[in-house]
Amino acid sequence: MYISGGNDKLSCKLFLGTLRGVAMQWMATLPARTIRTFNDLASVFVSQFAANKAKKLEVADLFDIRQAKGESLKNYLARFNNATVRVNDPDQKFSVKAFQKGLKATPFSDSLALRRPINMEEI
Repeated sequence: MYISGGNDKLSCKLFLGTLRGVAMQWMATLPARTIRTFNDLASVFVSQFAANKAKKLEVADLFDIRQAKGESLKNYLARFNNATVRVNDPDQKFSVKAFQKGLKATPFSDSLALRRPINMEEI
């Protein structure tokens, strides 16, 4: 939320109204009078919760994803796709190769090897 021309006090109060759960509990532990401006609040908030941000992956990380024993193809594909959206600068060729490498040996994996898909849509 951006408040054009808003003052720090208003911005801080509006921000507090957006907090829930752990963030609200953390806010209650801040010592009195330690936040003077909205920038102060933003800075301490980001430093506290920045570690909770989802880590970006590299294409090479996709090669570590394997279909688990007993895991359905549908679940493996969903898990793999969830990882690909977190990849910096994804390359479809490498995504396809990583997906194939992680598949269990099945008739489906054999058919992919024969068809040689060039992107995830073809899988």
